[in-house]
Amino acid sequence: MSRTVFFNGKIYTPRGREEALLVDGQTIAAVGRSGDVLERAEGAERIDLEGRLMLPGFIDGHMHFLAYALSLEQADLTGARSVHEVRDRLKSFLDREKPAAGEWVSGRGWNHELFGDPRIFTRDDLDDLVPSNPVILSRVCGHVAVLNSMALEILGITADSRFSGGVVDLDDTGRPTGVIRETAVEWAHSRTPNPDGDKLRRLVARAGAAAAAAGLTSIHSDDLGSVGGDWGAILDLYLGLDGEGKMPVRITEQLLLRNRAALDRFLASGWRTGDGSPAFHIGPLKILTDGSMGGRTAFLREEYSDMPGVYGVPIYTAGELNDLVWTAHSAGMQVALHAIGDGALDMCLDALEKARERNLRKARHYIVHCQTGDMEQYHRMARLGVGAAIQPPFVPSDRPMAVRRIGEDRARRGYAWKTLLDLGIFLSGGSDCPVETFDPLWGIYTAVTRKDRDGVPEGGWNPAQKLTVEEAVDLYTRGGAYVSFEEHRKGTLQAGKLADLVVLDRDIFSVPEEGIPAAKPVLTMMGGKVTFRDI
Repeated sequence: MSRTVFFNGKIYTPRGREEALLVDGQTIAAVGRSGDVLERAEGAERIDLEGRLMLPGFIDGHMHFLAYALSLEQADLTGARSVHEVRDRLKSFLDREKPAAGEWVSGRGWNHELFGDPRIFTRDDLDDLVPSNPVILSRVCGHVAVLNSMALEILGITADSRFSGGVVDLDDTGRPTGVIRETAVEWAHSRTPNPDGDKLRRLVARAGAAAAAAGLTSIHSDDLGSVGGDWGAILDLYLGLDGEGKMPVRITEQLLLRNRAALDRFLASGWRTGDGSPAFHIGPLKILTDGSMGGRTAFLREEYSDMPGVYGVPIYTAGELNDLVWTAHSAGMQVALHAIGDGALDMCLDALEKARERNLRKARHYIVHCQTGDMEQYHRMARLGVGAAIQPPFVPSDRPMAVRRIGEDRARRGYAWKTLLDLGIFLSGGSDCPVETFDPLWGIYTAVTRKDRDGVPEGGWNPAQKLTVEEAVDLYTRGGAYVSFEEHRKGTLQAGKLADLVVLDRDIFSVPEEGIPAAKPVLTMMGGKVTFRDI
């Protein structure tokens, strides 16, 4: 059994700073002063930290790991500033990859809010570039996509197509523009060819190496959309890799089962929250209740400020949502509900409260995103014991768009991370990658400063909601562990816990705030195994 001792460092523990840490096998054997720990470290590999900071391994509270992995071989449209640039990037991708005729072409990351002319492009902007291939290009949020004419034809999408909780945009003549929204996007993706097992394993290894280099040791991931909703494929992939000792990070799977039939099939299999293997386990049922603010599909109580009469898209009726939540809750499952609009948040809290009244138990249900709300809703969350998986990087990314979409007053009531924390609501920090970068240090910086990469706005957006560095670090460590009922085994550096840790090249607690995102992991360890090293 391997042993490693780290000494002469700044070890961040619940009791304060320590100097040394001993790893024995997969767990932490001792934490304390260098002299005391070194006396117990006979035969161990010795690593002099030279004053560097050691933190618990970072935990991303919500992302799409397989979607990120697949994006590594898709057209990258992130940051494109015009429809012309989208076309140029797509053409470069096609010239490089040379897909065979009839092969699906995928891309993601475009955001029409960045375009000088903020229109969503259509099939007419794509058909001349790819006349012989079906194309699906997803918006950065993942809730809107554009199809070319061949894709529309293959999928059979016409002016008469209807999707519960989804939208097919039509032009003035009643012809589909190629723009689809919400459940229509999920449906379209489910009918494109799934990647084979070998490709998934190769991309997981590549994505995992990047995650480890960012200091990540655990990820709460929503992956079913990447395999057509086949939860069996997810189990086969991750359990197979874990059995071979090849999991690059620990995965808590957020199961996006779209309807009651899919949920019933899963529950009949006997799997429940917490079941799994050392590096993979089943997490909550994930329920998508609305869309994105950028796509105007987040469901609001009041109409969008920049589009009167539009309230967004509720994915379920109240009855359908109540039934899904109760079915999962009564079966012992944890539930995580995607809610961006305050109208969707109302529906989620209603469903959770009804389930709690029928069966009171410590379920740790939570809201994913929780971007828009008010004090009455936040107090209600606290009273019900409902947590939130938040994404601090959304603050600088969303600010200009959110103010346009819902006005300054409503926008300032949202993204209320400090308020949630002060109310005792349990929080985890994440990225929603590939929507945002999964770099936890960027997430910590945005939680602390509420600024973008250019330092805008001065003083931070709604500075009363800033977190301290300690609070932000906790989001990405002990917060992520608590959400998955694993606070007894990870999230802090203590004897007896898993040796999941990251060493940084500087002390982010003492550098100026602007220096936090410049910090770099120099060593990442998961379960006593080094997954990244640059010292």
